Amino acid sequence: MDYRSLSQLFDGVLIIDKNRKVVFANEKAKKILGKDIKPGESCRGLFSICSSCPMDLVEDTEEGVQVYDVQTESGLHVCLSMTPHYEEGEFKGVIEIFRDVSRVIHHMEEVKRQKEFVQVVLDSIVEAVLVFDKEGKVIDHNSMAKKILCRELDGLKGKSIEEIINLSIEELPPEGERADVFIETPCGRQKASVLVSRLKEGEGYVISFYVVPELLSPNKQGFQIVSKSPRFSKILDRVRSVAEMNVNVLITGETGTGKSLIARYIHLISPRREQPFVKINCGAIPENLLEAELFGYNKGAFTGAVRSKPGKVEMAHGGTLFLDEIGDLPLHLQVKILNLIQEKEFERIGDVKPRKVDVRIIAATNRDLRKLVREGKFREDLYYRLNVVSIELPPLRERKEDIPYLVNHFIEKFSKEHGRRIKGVSPSAMKLLLEYDYPGNIRELENIIESAVVVSRGTMISEEDLPEELKFRRFVRNTSRKDSEAERIRKALEEAGGNKSLAAKILGMHRTTLWRKLKELGMG
Repeated sequence: MDYRSLSQLFDGVLIIDKNRKVVFANEKAKKILGKDIKPGESCRGLFSICSSCPMDLVEDTEEGVQVYDVQTESGLHVCLSMTPHYEEGEFKGVIEIFRDVSRVIHHMEEVKRQKEFVQVVLDSIVEAVLVFDKEGKVIDHNSMAKKILCRELDGLKGKSIEEIINLSIEELPPEGERADVFIETPCGRQKASVLVSRLKEGEGYVISFYVVPELLSPNKQGFQIVSKSPRFSKILDRVRSVAEMNVNVLITGETGTGKSLIARYIHLISPRREQPFVKINCGAIPENLLEAELFGYNKGAFTGAVRSKPGKVEMAHGGTLFLDEIGDLPLHLQVKILNLIQEKEFERIGDVKPRKVDVRIIAATNRDLRKLVREGKFREDLYYRLNVVSIELPPLRERKEDIPYLVNHFIEKFSKEHGRRIKGVSPSAMKLLLEYDYPGNIRELENIIESAVVVSRGTMISEEDLPEELKFRRFVRNTSRKDSEAERIRKALEEAGGNKSLAAKILGMHRTTLWRKLKELGMG
C-alpha cells in the first residue's frame, strides 16, 4: 500500500496491525508523539487509552471510535479516532488519526475553573442573583436565590422574571438604581431591595435583591425592639408604613422612651438604609458651636478654622439626618433648618453660595412643641414642616406588660457584657419592678437591671439587689393607699351610724373583711 498521500497530512496518522505493531507513522505523528517511530515497533504505551485498547471493539463492531481527550506519553492532549483497516475484505488492523488539542483542553479547563470561581463568588453574595439572557429567561443564579425565593434551583432556569416574582422588568427600578418593591414568592408577599444591571452589548441583564427585614435582629443591627404591648405594636405598624415614604417624621415622648431607637429603625427599613444615618443632639452642644456642627465651615471662616470641615447635614447626604432634642434648637438656627427642608440646600459658615443636599429629617423631642410655638420659642412653620408624620411613644408606666420582656432582655445583655450568669429575677423582685412607675422610662429600667446584674451574688436577682428608691416609692404608695382606704371606711361607718355590717354592705365587702381591715388600720 502506498502511504505517501498520508505523509504530509496536518493530522498525525498511525497504521497499526492486528498484533499492535506499527505499520506506518507519518511525520506529524512522530512530531506530536515526540519520537521517531519505526515500522514493527509496538504501539503500546503511546496513548493513555492503551491500557484498554479499543481495537477489539473496532474489529467486532466494524465501526470506528473517537475519543476527544487522550494523553500522549509526553503529556500532550490529543483528539483521536480509530477506524478499521481492511485489505481485500479482511481486517488487517486500524488507522489512528489524531490532532494536538492541548490548547483547546487547557482553554476548556480554564473556562471550567473560571465558571467554578464565578459560582463560588455568586454563592458568597448574601443577595439573590439572577442572570437573564436577552430573551428575558434565567440562564444562571446563585444559591441564595433558592432561600430568598423559596424555590428549588432546578426550577429557576428558563423562567422569566414575571414567573419568578410576579413583576415584569418594566415594573422594576430603572437600571442602576436600587429601590424597594414588593415581590410575590411561595413564601408570600415580601418587601425586597432590587438592583437591575445590564450585561455588555445587550446580551441580557442581572437582577440582584434581598428581602428587607420587617423586624430588626439584635445580632445584625446591634439592638432589638422588645415589646408585647398591643399599643406599641400599633405604633410599630405606623413606623413601618412611614419608613417607606420620603417624608419628615417627628417623634415625641418622655425621656428614655426610645425615640432614638425608633429613628434608627425607620432609617434601617427605609430605602435610604444604605446611606448614612447621622445624629446630632441639639440640646447637648453649646449654642455657639451648634451651627458649625450642623452646617460645617470653610477654612478661614473664623479664628481657629485652619481647614474646612463638613457638618452633619452634609455628612447625611442621601441618608437620614436625626435632630434629637429639636425643642432646644435656637431660633436663628430654626430658620436655617426650615430653609434646608424647603430648598434642599444649606450654607457652610464662610460659604459664598449654597450647597444642594438630599436628606430625610427625623426630629425628636420630649418637650411640648405646640406650647413652645405659643410661647414664641419655636417657629410654627418649622413645626408643621417637621410634623408631616408624628409618632408619640408612650411612657413605660403605660405599657407595663412589656416590663418582664424588657427585664429578661436586659439581663441577657448585661450578663454577657459583665460575664455574669444571671438567669432571672425572683417573684418578689419582679413584683417590685412592676409596681414602679419609671419616671426615666426604659432607660431607667435598663440602668436598674444593669446595676442589679453587677451587685447580685446569686443566679437570680432578688429584691435586695434592686435600688432603695424602688422600695421607698412602694412604701409611700402603700402608705397613701392605706390612708385613703381608712378614710373610705370612716365615711362608710358614719353613714351606717356605726353599724359595721351595714358599713360593709356600703363598701361592697364581706363583714369579716371589714373587721380585719379595721384591725389592720388600728380602727377596730
